[in-house]
Amino acid sequence: MFFIRCSSTSNVDLREYLTEESQVTEKHTTYDLVANVVHDGKPTEGAYRTHVLHHGTGKWYEMQDLQVTDILPQMITLSEAYIQIWKRREDDDTPIHTGA
Repeated sequence: MFFIRCSSTSNVDLREYLTEESQVTEKHTTYDLVANVVHDGKPTEGAYRTHVLHHGTGKWYEMQDLQVTDILPQMITLSEAYIQIWKRREDDDTPIHTGA
């Protein structure tokens, strides 16, 4: 496990964190964040918030219980993530628009 402080939700290149051999063999090393889970509260209690990217619109949403609200991508990078889900870009992938 490792920790990287990232100020972006898209087009993050992780090539520098690979071994030298993998840097040569791995063609696709750029990722886009598609979901972010945050835990608020003490380890034994609290609540979870989830940030999810809507691929059709490129907008981010925050979900907690039954409440869904718009959120700016910049707010996601400021949160302390519990779990993050990244999608690796392939040659034919169009960059994910994370319009603010």
